[in-house]
Amino acid sequence: MTEALTARRRVDALDATQAAVRRLATGVAVLTCGGPDTVEGVTVSTLVLASMRPPMVSVALREDSRGLKALLAHDGFVVNGLAAGQTVLARHFASKRRERGLAQLPVETWAGLSSHGVPRLTGAIAWLECDIVRSTAVGDHRIVFAEVLCGSRRGGPALVTVAGELRPCPPAG
Repeated sequence: MTEALTARRRVDALDATQAAVRRLATGVAVLTCGGPDTVEGVTVSTLVLASMRPPMVSVALREDSRGLKALLAHDGFVVNGLAAGQTVLARHFASKRRERGLAQLPVETWAGLSSHGVPRLTGAIAWLECDIVRSTAVGDHRIVFAEVLCGSRRGGPALVTVAGELRPCPPAG
């Protein structure tokens, strides 16, 4: 077998693996950090529960991402779990050309500040206020671990991503 054929098979296997992973549905959230004048946000679909006692979450972000740099420049952040109708917000905070500060979006988009002064998004189905505990490099990403200090929720369907598409998820019964 030639080296070119072996390399092509590795690429095909990697492509098939990536396609399979993308078929898994995951929730969509926007992580916000900073204060009103400097608020940054980043859309993620990699947020997961890492521990119940103490309550902790983890999130994976690309090593070279603006969102990771913003998170690591602050001690904490707010998880804004997006509702099914918040696709526009998910796309806004996924854009590399987004601005900083509250002025990047209409005033009604913001739901006030967390107890640490971090802006929250209106209409989110859940908010978690988190303090970063540690981060570790894994491949081309960095996993950030954060303790959940407090949280609140409201009803309604969540926004999820599956096969690269944003979709509404019916609320749990």
